[in-house]
Parts: sequence; C-alpha cells; structure tokens
Amino acid sequence: MNPQALVKSVEPIIRKAGDLLRSYFRKTVDRTYKDDGSFATQADIESEQLLIEHLKDLVPGAGFFAEESGKIAGNEYCWVIDPLDGTTNFARGLPYFCTSVALTKNDKPIAGFIFQPLMNEFFYAIKGGGAYLNGQPISVSEPQPVEKSLLIYALPYQDESNFFKAVCHFAQRANTSRMLGAAALDQAYCAAGKADAVLFTDLSWWDVAAGMLLIEEAGGAVSQFDGTPVTPSYRSLLAGNKPICNEISSLVTDL
Repeated sequence: MNPQALVKSVEPIIRKAGDLLRSYFRKTVDRTYKDDGSFATQADIESEQLLIEHLKDLVPGAGFFAEESGKIAGNEYCWVIDPLDGTTNFARGLPYFCTSVALTKNDKPIAGFIFQPLMNEFFYAIKGGGAYLNGQPISVSEPQPVEKSLLIYALPYQDESNFFKAVCHFAQRANTSRMLGAAALDQAYCAAGKADAVLFTDLSWWDVAAGMLLIEEAGGAVSQFDGTPVTPSYRSLLAGNKPICNEISSLVTDL
C-alpha cells in the first residue's frame, strides 16, 4: 500500500463529506436519539453513507466499523469512521466538529485522517510516516509540568467511573483545562501542539482510532491511564507529549 497514494485518494473523499456537513451546519436538523443519550442527525447519516460508498474500493476486502451503521465484516483491514464527531456542537451551531477516519490493520491504526471543514484543516498520519496538517509536518508540544499545561478532557454521556473526580483534580493543577466536545478534533489539535495532553474515558473506538495515530506520529505518547495499549476495547486514553503523560499517569494512579 503506497502511503502517499492513499492520502491522495482519501483526502478528496473526506473533503466531500466535509462539504456535506457544511451544507447542513446551522440549519434545522432532525435528531435520532440512542440508548446512551447521544443522538445522530441527518448530516451524520448522510456523511457516513458517502464515506463508506467512496472508501470501499480503495482497500479491497476491507471491513467497516462506523458509528451509525456498525460493523461490516472484512479482511484484516478495517475503516473506522466517525462521520461527524461533535454532533451536539454541530446541532447547536457551535463550530467545533470534524470528520474522523482511520484505516486499521488487525485492529491497529495505520492511517488516520481528521478534517475540520469550517477551518479547512486536513490532518493526516501514516504509520511510520509522521503527522501533517494541510501538508505541513506537526509535532506535539514541548515538555512542561502540569502546572503550566493546557489539558483537554472528553466526558462520556454516562460516567460510571471516577473520571469526573480526576477532571476536577487536574482542573485545579493545570494552567488551564478545556472540554470542547469533539474528541477526535481534540486529539488532532494535541498532535499539532495546541494542547499538552488529552484525557478521555468510556468513549468509542471511532472517537480515537485516527487521533491516537496522529499523536503518536507527531512524537507523542498514547496509552490507557494504567499504561496499557489503547485497543478497540479500551476504557481510557491519555495522550500528549511524553513527559506530561508520565506525570499525569502517576497522578491518575494515586486518585
């Protein structure tokens, strides 16, 4: 698989999905609610359909794992899709959302693509090939202590852990904290050094598969809070520049 050819093939597809999202933005959209309290809009559904239709021929036999349509079995390759990450922001007219697409092999991300259509920001990473924003290399932030850091969190719709306790703890320790509402885009900005670390718990595989590769390829660290690898069955994610992740990991363990 030629990495540059893959990027050239995927980019126009994701940009087309972004055009579709823009066409619905700040317009009245119907909502379909799910069991976990989240919801999908017509924009989510149509964007996902577009992505599946255009991606299916790029890697013959690849499966799909998409937020709205679930799993479609395939070979060792799988496209992991969040057609509209930040649906609540989108539906309320808040301009913080994106499309996230990862290609995995045996459940490990080998290519990741995140597109913020309003800002025309196309992030991508290929395993072993670095991370980029609109064709320019990006890297995670320089090491600094938690007290000087900017941390981003994503809270699940139903928090059954002590994560909120951890958030409160770090909000007091960090220089500043943010909860912005689109986990994939949070990771893309962390990969570009705009935040020092991201902390998530109880989200889905499509929320992190692309973003975690961006952070790794931008020189950062990615793991669960206990230091174990992030897999499709993960429960938590801590990612960012390596020294701050090490510091936060030790503090999370103590909570």
